[in-house]
Amino acid sequence: MTATIAQLRHFIALAESGSFTRGADSTRRSQAAFSRSIAELESKLGVALIERQGHRHSLTPIGLTVLEHARQVVAQTDELHQVVQHHVSGDAGHVRIGLGATPAALLTLPLMRHARDYPGGMKIRISRALQDLQLQALRERQLDALVMDLRSIPHANGDLVVQKLCELPTGVLCRAGHPLCRLAEPTLADLKAYPAAGTGVSSSVARHAVERFGPLAHPDSFLSIGSDDVESMLHLASESDVVFVGIVAPAQARLQAGTLVQLPFPMDGLESHLAWVQRAARAPNPVLDDILRLVLRTLSQVAPPAP
Repeated sequence: MTATIAQLRHFIALAESGSFTRGADSTRRSQAAFSRSIAELESKLGVALIERQGHRHSLTPIGLTVLEHARQVVAQTDELHQVVQHHVSGDAGHVRIGLGATPAALLTLPLMRHARDYPGGMKIRISRALQDLQLQALRERQLDALVMDLRSIPHANGDLVVQKLCELPTGVLCRAGHPLCRLAEPTLADLKAYPAAGTGVSSSVARHAVERFGPLAHPDSFLSIGSDDVESMLHLASESDVVFVGIVAPAQARLQAGTLVQLPFPMDGLESHLAWVQRAARAPNPVLDDILRLVLRTLSQVAPPAP
């Protein structure tokens, strides 16, 4: 006999709460029914999942392994239900997308409009956080997909599917009329006379910048204003002597209007490589496929597709 999804949910609740009483409450079961469900799960699997020591309970070594697999099975079941719900009712359900700093500047409004106009309705949650936290949330099934810097993704990522989307040029931007605009070939030393704002970069890009421009180019020493809010930094650069260092694409409208200008700095090789990231173990989801197509269309307007 095999374990049921309900039993796996009960086991997860017990592991996360550390108590039969709290686990029963969280799953809205009587304590007797909850305890019986856990006992039946152990019987079906033929192993002890819980070490019972008086009122204290802890997972056995095999219990820890079962817990990891149980979470994956339950999460995939929930994803499957969502896909079926979309097929039957046209309701896309909940979609959770994590965005890096520059992807957020380029994609947040198009994603919101997509959710607003989606046939049958869509609930979308767009998350912005440190990329390590975003990856953790994706692995823990708190997010469905990420758009982030490819170079920030660890190489050992067999549990993730990573699709390169595009390469976005970087540059040094300042307001029209900035003192730096009077220099034919401004240097890094010239830039250091003014506050520099940026989102920060991956360690590999930081290394390339140091190799090209010297130790002063490392973001930890070069940037005086760091933020994930690209739009606010561009606004600050357009109204003051702050210099923006980062991906040029979010500044296109300001560059075309002439409120910002790009300084002649050699930034080849310092491009940002954006990627779409999903879990390898997941249920097929046509709604996410639609969102990926939207992301590709939006990014194609500011950068050529990835090779």
